[in-house]
Amino acid sequence: MKALRLLLLWLCVACSSSDDANTTGNSNTFYKGMDLSFQSELEDYNVDYKDADGNSVELLDFVRSKGTNLVRLKLWHTPQDGENGLEDVKAYAQRIKSRNMDFLLNFHYSDYWADPGTQTPPVAWQNMSFTQVRAAIYSYTKDVVTQLKAQNTLPEIIQIGNETDSGFLWDFGRVWGSFNNNWGNYAELVSEAIRAVREVDTQNRVKIMLHHSSVENAIFFFNELESFNLDFDMIGLSYYPQFQIRDLDLVASKLNELANTFEKDILMVEVAYPFTLQWNDNQTNYIGSLDQTLIEFSPTPEGQKAYFEWLVETIKNIPENRGIGFCYWAPDWVAFDGNEVTSTQGTSWENQCLFDFDLKALPTFDVFEDN
Repeated sequence: MKALRLLLLWLCVACSSSDDANTTGNSNTFYKGMDLSFQSELEDYNVDYKDADGNSVELLDFVRSKGTNLVRLKLWHTPQDGENGLEDVKAYAQRIKSRNMDFLLNFHYSDYWADPGTQTPPVAWQNMSFTQVRAAIYSYTKDVVTQLKAQNTLPEIIQIGNETDSGFLWDFGRVWGSFNNNWGNYAELVSEAIRAVREVDTQNRVKIMLHHSSVENAIFFFNELESFNLDFDMIGLSYYPQFQIRDLDLVASKLNELANTFEKDILMVEVAYPFTLQWNDNQTNYIGSLDQTLIEFSPTPEGQKAYFEWLVETIKNIPENRGIGFCYWAPDWVAFDGNEVTSTQGTSWENQCLFDFDLKALPTFDVFEDN
């Protein structure tokens, strides 16, 4: 009997260890992620992604084979363009989980793009009082997470708002300009969203992320939130060099300061870099000139790879193993032939993808494989 009890105990520990190994924040987990939110649209046009040798590949299988272990999806409440709604997210989440990859859900709490300059509430919430919006964010968040849990696709990470430097759900949770004394309302709305997640996630497996768009300014933001004791687990950051500090030593210093000050894990949840300054359609690109890049890394396939080698090293050097990985934003948003509207608008991102203009995989995939 004693031997049997010891065997059962060993099995329990082994199962527990196996579960923990897939849990966010484990010291053995380094996230090499991608935001693939455009796939719900791009798959309609049969975009022919290829490996480095020119062989056609299924995108999700290919990026997984190269080391991608996290996929981020954005969620819009009632999408203006019909994409990135809950049904899209639920369907793609099943595919992520079927490949044993982790899932990061990005609540925008908007019907369209949310960022520091635009945090428009869903149309359905715009005529509500603050009390009603507080109830709405709780019930909406809880419903989404409940539906994901019911189909066994509970995210490993949930992001409460997108690039919320200025708050979200303006003006209810706005903390910018004349609303700089509104931090209490912002914190209250965030708390309601977190409460909804915690109530569904009864095993406490989901990690909560708050997302700031700026490495250098995030310390101010999280300092403002300290007194509210928000129940979150990690700091998500964007780093696009054309918009932020370009002193690489200062970038590393700011990341280390964030980790030491707030004792939270840090995920570089939006990063990208160009492999060329050329374009492959009629749409002006976000990066089109040399002065938007870093002098240390040329806008070439080799320079893009070298940039990510530096980034990974910088993240891994964050104190106390607080740097847990990165997530490449829209590596798949290539120029393609679609419907009249899509083709006319094109993509402003094709020179920052991880596939070249022939849709062949770029050398930066080596960084995913090697780390």
